[in-house]
Amino acid sequence: MGSVIAAGLLLSLLPAAQGQASPALGELTLYGVRLKGASTDAFVTAALQAGATPLVRGTEGPLSFDTRQAGVPALQRLTLQSDAAGLVSAQFVIKPYGQENEALRQLLVSKYGLPSTADGARRPFPAFAARFAPRGSFDWDFAGGMKLIYRQPALGDATLSYTDVERAQRLPSAIPGPGASGAGALINRF
Repeated sequence: MGSVIAAGLLLSLLPAAQGQASPALGELTLYGVRLKGASTDAFVTAALQAGATPLVRGTEGPLSFDTRQAGVPALQRLTLQSDAAGLVSAQFVIKPYGQENEALRQLLVSKYGLPSTADGARRPFPAFAARFAPRGSFDWDFAGGMKLIYRQPALGDATLSYTDVERAQRLPSAIPGPGASGAGALINRF
């Protein structure tokens, strides 16, 4: 009896394990703003209203905000990448461990379901919302080519990024390359 149940469970997981694409989720929003095609000004206004505080910025640097008071657990700093058309990526540096990180991962799962991809493999990831943060990169696919990406590397910053993949690939090469924390690491994943 137990082997029949185990075989049934294995068969139910096979399509995902074989790399079949999962359907994209609906529109990706943040702070009440639809991110696909959002203007940077509209997003900044919404982030400020949610409790984000602007950080000092250099003349050419990206917009950055302290988000510890914005009401979402584990979020620490938000950095925006934009092009002439508007917002390309909103990336949070997050607290990489502890109860706040666990609460964030549980919030993500309750809102979006389990990640559809982890480090390039498509399969269910039930341990994602467990007590201890799993290492690696976990993605959710959304309509219009948007991705939500949770990264928990062994070294470097843990991040949560809302990214328009197509537009991110067109950003100038001045963005840091693979292995660096930031939008460049995101772009080079796709």
